[in-house]
Amino acid sequence: MVSWERLSEQTQGEYVVADFEKAAYRLIVEQVLYASDRFSRVSYHLIVKHFTAYRDVLSKLGMSLIHNHHHSYVAAIPTHQVAEKMRLSETRLALVLRRLYDDRMQSAEITDGEAYIYLEELERAYKEWLGRELPERGDLRELAVALRRYGLVRVLDSEDGQPFKIAIRPGIADVLGESALHQLAAHAPELDEENDIEVA
Repeated sequence: MVSWERLSEQTQGEYVVADFEKAAYRLIVEQVLYASDRFSRVSYHLIVKHFTAYRDVLSKLGMSLIHNHHHSYVAAIPTHQVAEKMRLSETRLALVLRRLYDDRMQSAEITDGEAYIYLEELERAYKEWLGRELPERGDLRELAVALRRYGLVRVLDSEDGQPFKIAIRPGIADVLGESALHQLAAHAPELDEENDIEVA
């Protein structure tokens, strides 16, 4: 059993028990923590420094802990098929963003692990791959903000007259891994807008 008190003592006062608890809670709630994010930085470094302890805690909750050294993030990935519920509209956008991210990776168009997507490109991809129109700008921003909760994107102001642009974050490859993609793709056509879809 992990003892936050013992780990706190080992840091010789650098961290208190509450710091360890907050880091665990933040990871579970946000799912992906990036070293580059101001509010996640302390928790990220604490988890990396005590990786084994956090991995043990998450394993008791049915989750595995991933540390991507290259892009400096940690991710809590459910080991079961079901973890969070995502609305169908969020699912559709997430599937398109994951595919766009993969395309950017293959063409080496990644900056610090992130793929920057403009709305025109997203609109074309959404229509081509899903056969439907992209949600209106206000709704789209709300969906993107919702996906930010899963550590999948950042929503950025745009300098070229667009209302905003989306940065797809590297954690999308872990949060929406192969099993999650298969599950989402299999269920998405069957559901209507009122239903929830579960994300592995």
